[in-house]
Amino acid sequence: MSVSISTLYRWRTQGLLVPGEDWYRKFPSARSPILYNVENVQRRIAALSARSAQELDAVPG
Repeated sequence: MSVSISTLYRWRTQGLLVPGEDWYRKFPSARSPILYNVENVQRRIAALSARSAQELDAVPG
């Protein structure tokens, strides 16, 4: 996926990745390992990147 663990953590805490769709815990425990749905994460990040580019194009200047 070419993304660091700290970046994935930041995206999770910022709400960019949806629990249950993009990631989930292996067991129902706060210290359980986190598993990612790589395809969903890649799609979500691509969509967010495209949206950001569109928002930048809409800024007058």
